Amino acid sequence: MHVRAGETYLRTMGESDRRRPSSRRHHTVPRFYLKRFADADERIMRVPIGIEQAPRPCGIKDVAVCNDFYSFPDDTGQLDDSVEIALSKLEGEAAHVLRMVVDEDCWPLPAAERKTMTDWVAAQFLRVPARRQAANEVFDHLTKITLAIEGKQELRERLEAESGGPVSGEEVEQKWAEKTDFSSYTVKPPVVHHMASMASGIPAAADVLMQRGWVMYRFKRRKLITSDHPVTLIRDPRTPHWIGVGLATAAGVAIPLGRQVVLLMSAPGAPDRTGSPTAALAQDFNQRFAFSARSAVFHHPDDTPLVGVELPSRRTNEMRISQNLEDFIPPEPLCDA
Repeated sequence: MHVRAGETYLRTMGESDRRRPSSRRHHTVPRFYLKRFADADERIMRVPIGIEQAPRPCGIKDVAVCNDFYSFPDDTGQLDDSVEIALSKLEGEAAHVLRMVVDEDCWPLPAAERKTMTDWVAAQFLRVPARRQAANEVFDHLTKITLAIEGKQELRERLEAESGGPVSGEEVEQKWAEKTDFSSYTVKPPVVHHMASMASGIPAAADVLMQRGWVMYRFKRRKLITSDHPVTLIRDPRTPHWIGVGLATAAGVAIPLGRQVVLLMSAPGAPDRTGSPTAALAQDFNQRFAFSARSAVFHHPDDTPLVGVELPSRRTNEMRISQNLEDFIPPEPLCDA
């Protein structure tokens, strides 16, 4: 799927600046946001999770960065940077709204600025590596299930189409053994699949977030952390553990907007309001933000917000798939005596 074959939301946003020199270092969490947790020298404390590595201060330009993360080959084979450009334009608009909320204490937000904040939170939820990894894992699993169900005859036809002629039974058996050794390889979709998912998903996710009632918490003494995946879903405690939680089914969606400010998108239909901050609530938010992280949490170098916070183990996968791929392989036909 090409971005132009689906929604063009992101690509159209960046089209006017298409000739701008491309950047290879793409922030999956924007610098303007990380700056809210950094010192005057734009250093932020990076605390790795799941590995034996000491926390250390880093420049915000060097955290949550992946080369060419939002780039994909265009029709000529050149890297298309329009998604990164579109995200940068949205970030510029969101930075203005964040200043209104955090620095100027403007709350509730006017309708236009609320819409900008909604779009940015939706984009931030969808643009992170975990979302791509989850989609990749589903793609890998479904590709292998399809191969298993189709069986050897379909594999033979594919091999013959590729070679332009008949293939031997030995070749089919060898390739079948390789392809059904499912744990030995991974099938990844093109990067453009994630871009297309973002393009179609941001308006839908923003609509869900727009319907929620927003609660702003300002903590006077307690400090907050953020992470490489700052948009955090809050599970309804009544939801069975085996049911997944998404933007529409979560009891709340939270994101720290600064060292002492949290935005909680709560129940749909509720009015926007200011919440009552407590030390226990700040601790609860920090614990939730930590568990939302994948590789690192971040905080201001002068703060100590991780006291009493349990850091999670590093995740090896995003999806829990109970199906056994081998169960989809059809049985060998019985041979005549």
